[in-house]
Amino acid sequence: MNNEPKASYHITDFNDFNHVYIENKELDFPEFEKIMNDYILSQPKETMKFQECWIEDKLMEAVEVRIVQVNFLDHNTSNYIRLWGAKRTDDGQVLKMKVDALDFETKEVVYERQLA
Repeated sequence: MNNEPKASYHITDFNDFNHVYIENKELDFPEFEKIMNDYILSQPKETMKFQECWIEDKLMEAVEVRIVQVNFLDHNTSNYIRLWGAKRTDDGQVLKMKVDALDFETKEVVYERQLA
């Protein structure tokens, strides 16, 4: 029973996302929050517009893993900026984090960087 979702959340309202997952620390992924704050949320609001957040808790090889993806629209480049991370729930070990940019028109990845 690998990769079975235990819980899945989809948020499209920034105020809900900010209140529940950032202010109330329900994201439970401090490394992800730091990168998001440093890289994306520090940008002027007219530059980066929150689009959505996906959070999924799933069992992978008998270990619970939290996977988070937050998408923003960068008005300066007309790219979707996707910040993605995964961590083990039991010990908090970050498995992977990356940021990429997806061209809105062509749907091609124009930038990708591994963060952890």
